[in-house]
Amino acid sequence: MTNNSANITEGQQTRAYAGYYGLWVGLCWIASFSLSVVGLQSPLASNLGLLLGVLSLPLGVKLVRGFGLNVAPLTLGRAWRLSWLMYGAAALLCTAAQYIYFAYLDGGLLVRSYTDLLEQPEMQDVMTQILGPDSQTIAQAALNAFAATPPAQLALQFLLWNLLLATFLAFPTALFSFTRKKAES
Repeated sequence: MTNNSANITEGQQTRAYAGYYGLWVGLCWIASFSLSVVGLQSPLASNLGLLLGVLSLPLGVKLVRGFGLNVAPLTLGRAWRLSWLMYGAAALLCTAAQYIYFAYLDGGLLVRSYTDLLEQPEMQDVMTQILGPDSQTIAQAALNAFAATPPAQLALQFLLWNLLLATFLAFPTALFSFTRKKAES
């Protein structure tokens, strides 16, 4: 009976820390997304957004490793679970922010920015090389479809991608974070 209680407490502790750590990683992802949107007008902001998104991985490793060193030792399985729950919480938080952006803040900015981008001669050349002579028609149809997509559906699509990213990042984070047993002397 006590072993079962210990497992419940361990699971609750893991979920609680994962939610807290997911908040910090999620804030990094939200800032990265925000800078990427601003980056449509400013390349510096776009690069900062990309850098912040990439730096969320070492932040996740640091947080999970800190849990393993300061709270409870982590087996590889528990480290993976903590990592996945952390990135999953970050994905949910980021998706909520993306929904708010598309529902209340965007106002067609993304579609206008991409339309302006596609009208540049060098981009038209690249599009023609990639998609062929119908590239403008294909690009315009894609932009029209994006503009017609409701914010809730966009948020669900982003949720899927964010959860796939969470799953992809959880394993390397766990590998760098689990507590290795010290060799006995």
